Amino acid sequence: MRVFTYTLTSLTPATIIINQNDGVMFLSVQSGASTGSCTVLGNLPFKGLTPATVNLSAGQGINLSALTPVSPLDGITITWGSGTVDVLIGF
Repeated sequence: MRVFTYTLTSLTPATIIINQNDGVMFLSVQSGASTGSCTVLGNLPFKGLTPATVNLSAGQGINLSALTPVSPLDGITITWGSGTVDVLIGF
């Protein structure tokens, strides 16, 4: 597996969008311990519900992984809010 690492800050692009054609198999997002925050948004409706933004505040994070290379992660938007937000993407 190859891994891309990046830190979102006020000085970097504020949004990373992951689509199926990117081939992402693993995603980890971690907000900075003291002041970091970000939002994560999916794009798939579920049982009539529209996707809603999930807020990750200081010290919180998520990990997502695809089950097979045929079905990589898709439709995920990560948006910087404050502080630093570390992003790891595995291919």
